[in-house]
Amino acid sequence: MSFLSLVVAPIIVGIVIELFSHWLDEKDKDDN
Repeated sequence: MSFLSLVVAPIIVGIVIELFSHWLDEKDKDDN
């Protein structure tokens, strides 16, 4: 793995987790 991969991978994972958490919150609001 290159240095770039070690830096970019955690950033992408963090963004995906943030988007997924936000999506779950929106989904919960729609259900209620």
